[in-house]
Amino acid sequence: MRIRLVVPADPDDRGRVHVPRQVLRAAARLRADGHEITVRDQRLPEPRPDKADPDLVVIFTAVTGPARHYAPDLTSARVTAERARQLFPAARTMAVGPHGTHLPGATLLDLRVDHVAVGAADSAAVHGVRDLTAGTRAPVLYGGLPRPAAPVTVVGNHPRPYPDLSRDRWPPPAYDLVPLGRYTAEVTVDGLLRTAPAATVWAASCPTAEQVVAEVETQHAAGLPELLFLDHAFGADAAFHGEIRDRLRGRGIGWTARTRADIVLAADLRRWREAGCQGVWLNSRVPERDLRDAVLSLDRAGITPFVSVPVGLPDDEACRSDQLVEHTARIPARFRTRRFTPTPGTPEYADLAPALNGGTAPATWREVRDVTRRYREEYPADLDDQERRLAALPNHLAEAPATTGREISC
Repeated sequence: MRIRLVVPADPDDRGRVHVPRQVLRAAARLRADGHEITVRDQRLPEPRPDKADPDLVVIFTAVTGPARHYAPDLTSARVTAERARQLFPAARTMAVGPHGTHLPGATLLDLRVDHVAVGAADSAAVHGVRDLTAGTRAPVLYGGLPRPAAPVTVVGNHPRPYPDLSRDRWPPPAYDLVPLGRYTAEVTVDGLLRTAPAATVWAASCPTAEQVVAEVETQHAAGLPELLFLDHAFGADAAFHGEIRDRLRGRGIGWTARTRADIVLAADLRRWREAGCQGVWLNSRVPERDLRDAVLSLDRAGITPFVSVPVGLPDDEACRSDQLVEHTARIPARFRTRRFTPTPGTPEYADLAPALNGGTAPATWREVRDVTRRYREEYPADLDDQERRLAALPNHLAEAPATTGREISC
């Protein structure tokens, strides 16, 4: 088949457009299966012209990588799906990503696509295409489908996802299908956070350290001089991350990572710095003394520390008692807030959503958005006021300016 993989525009990209690695992994695997693949990344202007109309358009509703946080708003994906129907009326459409995984029926109806494939986006895209080429015509495609065209409940359906292929041996991501040198990330340069041309890699999704470094070098050669690791706990696997660190030494690549205070306190930060580590993000959800010690250890090693402060977590006593601002003011590093929202697929959402939705789990994305609104309204403290006061602290980091004016194309 001729297959077009589409990344919808992101109205909240804050000037940062990460390499769509999940999309390019799926592209490589599908190309190895014999399909003709093109990639359209609507976050970048001036898309490349294609030689032929596709037989199938696969829409990635969110390029989240390992993160469980994604916006419940499907507006951009809906616009993309409608545009695909207008441009390619003979093509089938399929959605993959966290929306279809957690609310497949609601996503199918909201986007009006022909199919939703359930599971990790790259694996779901590959499995879904294989089932379609085998003759399956069911609207929701998932790992438990017993036979082609098996009936499926559309709204409220929670099928078993396709098996995750992330630990299988994948071909290298199809970096040649996108203008690789135009992607950006927020990285540390000379002690400052900057949005700059940068590679992005989630090391935990690669089976070997050698593959991680090979992907980094490919992106580096394409004009992405800096590197952001998307792992949430870089260094947690001491042997695996340690090999990556040692392989990066001497290559002239500056990198930024996210990790935990306990990992920092146990690490040989001198080796991190020698391998090119320029900055590290820490989560503030640890004892204040541990956070302070980790920040000072990074600073002594010549690595710039940054702190991520979640606002509105259900079990955060400092936030619930309106003490979060006072605690954050004592952090000896620059910080940025992260607004907590209960998102389908997380334990917090499973605990909170039914009570905030009249006693039943939300069945539509509108109900999901209403749950988020009610959660903030019913929180014991004024979250909007806390965010304003946090933003006024001298060690607060402002967000990069948002980009505008991108034309939507399929």
